[in-house]
Amino acid sequence: MYTNVCRVMGTPEELIIDFGLILSQTVAPGQTIAVNQRVITSYYAAKRMLYALDQTIRSHEHFFGVLETDVQKRVRPGFAQQTQTPR
Repeated sequence: MYTNVCRVMGTPEELIIDFGLILSQTVAPGQTIAVNQRVITSYYAAKRMLYALDQTIRSHEHFFGVLETDVQKRVRPGFAQQTQTPR
């Protein structure tokens, strides 16, 4: 399953991670996002998963460069005009 959004919640005993998909570029305030998958795990397992993800991302960045998480810093000026087909 592909996902591009997640929500993390928890109880004192469990961590709940919901995964969903947003098809549009922007999300309107109050927009409902359908949850496609839910993972419920212990905090111990979540910490091990956090460590595994951290190591995987560090390795990826070592070979391919830093992953910029700020979308505004990733967008190239004028890119939208370049990709549109002429009328």
